[in-house]
Amino acid sequence: MDTWRSAGRWDRTYLRKVIGERRAVQAFLGAKPLSRGPLEVELRESPSTTDPRSGQPMLVPPVVVLWIEERPVAVRVRTVVAISRFPPEPRLVAMLEADCLAAGLAVERMPEAGLWRLFAHPPRPRLAR
Repeated sequence: MDTWRSAGRWDRTYLRKVIGERRAVQAFLGAKPLSRGPLEVELRESPSTTDPRSGQPMLVPPVVVLWIEERPVAVRVRTVVAISRFPPEPRLVAMLEADCLAAGLAVERMPEAGLWRLFAHPPRPRLAR
């Protein structure tokens, strides 16, 4: 049975919304920029730095921010994902949290103000041990 053909008009709208949310989650996990309606995945590049021990340049990974309209919902810094405690789209955040845990990323819930502070400052470089 073809779900798309048998779906009513309202069901198709819901399916499009869920597909858009799924694409946003995949873009967030893959650190790829995306903008679809109210959802946006933004990459914030950090300047490269130099290893003080060897003098070699080190790349700093970008900070990935998932926005819903003008509110940050999730911020990824390296292997840690911070998610808003009270998101505007709980279903999207539940999907994102499950995918992050399945990918082996640490997930932490925090207030929205904490998310703003996270991406306001670039991450410090991690030195090799």
